[in-house]
Amino acid sequence: MFKRKDNPKSIDFLQPVGQSEKVVQASFDWLTTIGKTLLIATHLIVLSAFVFRLLKDGRNNDLTKKINDQVKVLENDTWKRSVIKYENLQSLLKDIKVVKGEQEANSKLIAEILDGVPYTLDIESISIKGKKISMSLRTVDFTALKNYEDSLKSNEDYYKDVKFNIQKKGDELQVSISFEVIGEIK
Repeated sequence: MFKRKDNPKSIDFLQPVGQSEKVVQASFDWLTTIGKTLLIATHLIVLSAFVFRLLKDGRNNDLTKKINDQVKVLENDTWKRSVIKYENLQSLLKDIKVVKGEQEANSKLIAEILDGVPYTLDIESISIKGKKISMSLRTVDFTALKNYEDSLKSNEDYYKDVKFNIQKKGDELQVSISFEVIGEIK
């Protein structure tokens, strides 16, 4: 058969496939078309991220300022005292509700007893257990104390077992009084 002459196959590295002018031209064409579009898109993304961040930081600063203003209001001493007073009133109302169901109201009894004590006698403490009353008084006016003792002991329709214990400390008289209320308070 026919034999062809085999040519040796070889690669010549010295001869470039494309000329350098074509490479520069292709790069320039790529940069002016696709590269320019990518560069503009990248700038738009960066610019939109910057504007987004600027808007979010503005909102964050406004929110931070609003929160700090509200914290200043809450740190105000008047506000703190008002909150404590409100919490104490709420606790007192809860206690009153509990006590009201379990115990009779003694407000009339307490008012009657306190109204009967002369102004020159200083009440240090008062204790009410049922109809049994105990009080601690302090005074320098012995005459007012003696008149108060006489009025309690002479009013047998309302009070019984009236006991006075008087101790003198310096110029003051320390008085412990106990009695039982037997009459109805009007």
